[in-house]
Amino acid sequence: MQETVVEFQTLQRSGAVANQALEIIKQMIVRGELTAGQRLPAQRDLAARLGVSRPSLREAIRALIALNILESRHGEGTFVSSLEPELLAEPIDFLLQVNSTALVALFEARRALEAAVASLAAERATDLELAQLEDFVKLGRSKLDDLDAFIEHDVEFHGRLRAAARSPILSSLLASVNTLSNASRRQTARSAATRARALADHEAMVRVLKARNPQAAHQAMVEHLQHVLEGLTDVAPA
Repeated sequence: MQETVVEFQTLQRSGAVANQALEIIKQMIVRGELTAGQRLPAQRDLAARLGVSRPSLREAIRALIALNILESRHGEGTFVSSLEPELLAEPIDFLLQVNSTALVALFEARRALEAAVASLAAERATDLELAQLEDFVKLGRSKLDDLDAFIEHDVEFHGRLRAAARSPILSSLLASVNTLSNASRRQTARSAATRARALADHEAMVRVLKARNPQAAHQAMVEHLQHVLEGLTDVAPA
């Protein structure tokens, strides 16, 4: 099979060369010049094309592998990863586990997006969707004593709200934020009291959705995520 010929920019010999190489490869992926699963040229050839030493290139590649942007396959070479959102989010997920300030910032973004979703769901959800959501929330009572089951239930609840809002772009933005929320969900959900309060918030949300009150739905979501944030700051490391 003939390999696609990719033109690599030659670097100027100034500054942090490894970082420049890293950024060039990232930008080539963003522009679609390198695609998921594509093999990079051999390090000797790639170093020559970029005009950098092989040690500098290896440093850049190691950093990109750590970020899950590239992957090394023994005996085959270095490839662009699958670039799946969950894979790319893993390094950020670690940051969120050890940095409470970053977690709070994440929740600020999530709160703004989720409140907008709740408001739209109050207007756009069908009666059937709301009835099914109410039944689904009731099932949460049986999951309060099971951490993993409750997290799964919580994720699905918010996913159903996104579907009912019928706002694809807003939903896509929120899906990206929620991918980064896995660490915080597990931290806060360790508390049985927080799980119980979250479920009570879900029940309150269903009531205002059924009343078709967008403003109340917006406020209910803000209050719900404020409760979660309070639980987060109680358990997150300083």
